[in-house]
Amino acid sequence: MIKRTYNRLPISIKSKISRLNYWLSNKPKVNPWTNLEKKFPSNTKGGLFISADFELGWAVRFSKLNKDPEEFGMRERENIPIILGLLEKYNIPITWSTVGHLFLESCNKGDHDWMQRIPHFDDHWKFTKGDWFDCDPYSNYKLAPAWYAPDLIKEIRGSTTKQELAYHTFSHIDCSDKHCPVDVIEDEFKAGKIIEEQWGIKFQSLTFPGGKAGNFATLKKYGIEICRHRYKDFELSYPFMNEYGIIVTPTGPAISIKYKEWPIHYTFSQYKKAIDKAIKTGTFLHLWFHPSQNEEDFTLLLPLILEYASKMREKGLLWVTTMGDFVDFYNTRT
Repeated sequence: MIKRTYNRLPISIKSKISRLNYWLSNKPKVNPWTNLEKKFPSNTKGGLFISADFELGWAVRFSKLNKDPEEFGMRERENIPIILGLLEKYNIPITWSTVGHLFLESCNKGDHDWMQRIPHFDDHWKFTKGDWFDCDPYSNYKLAPAWYAPDLIKEIRGSTTKQELAYHTFSHIDCSDKHCPVDVIEDEFKAGKIIEEQWGIKFQSLTFPGGKAGNFATLKKYGIEICRHRYKDFELSYPFMNEYGIIVTPTGPAISIKYKEWPIHYTFSQYKKAIDKAIKTGTFLHLWFHPSQNEEDFTLLLPLILEYASKMREKGLLWVTTMGDFVDFYNTRT
């Protein structure tokens, strides 16, 4: 009843309630437990991950929000050069969690027929008819740029600030145990192994499409060492090991201008508060975004966050790193 009433309120009232609620709460909440010894390089006090879910049109083809995959993908293409320019300006490395199909220059009808398909389901996405690959144009990145992105991936790899290419499954599937049989996730990772060999890379890190987590044993089998995973009770945490031997970094706030009624510096102050709290508590903040978001998220908000993170790093307080580099550092110190 309360939620229904809230949803009917004007956006201006919602923004005021949200603003009050944030400052009265203790957000972001801190995970009081970790099973890894806390380690930071050079006596830094806290850590920051930033990850981008790099998906183009694959993200929304079964979305219940009726988004246009072509428009979604092309907006992402427009924003990525802006984002890369900012990352280079502030020397910030991030994790680009990338849908595997984007690594292809082209594909033909039948190329993916060897892969087991996820069964029909209706949950976060609505996939109740057809084939999971019905959207695939079976073309190339020049003729169908919303479905392939080897050119953008080369730009990311060529950045003057080292970036990480991570995995987001091959075809943006729901990875949950509820909806994804083991043979499906197996084939998604077999396709990932082909990409690793062709591109000379190794996927250490993964973020779950739609946040739908599961099949951890298979992730471990195929070399995933760290994943981003959402928890209801906390957003700040030193990464910890789950029961499958995979390091987990909890999902933090999305980098997004949620309410245009808020002054940009007020919106930024929430991210500043979260970074400061990570430093104070010896934890990591994991910010994330979709490159397909509105351009203002990247021209107005992201520069403020990156500039502040850079300043805290220069003061020796903040470790700004990628998911993969965290694993490498931690493994060399254990």
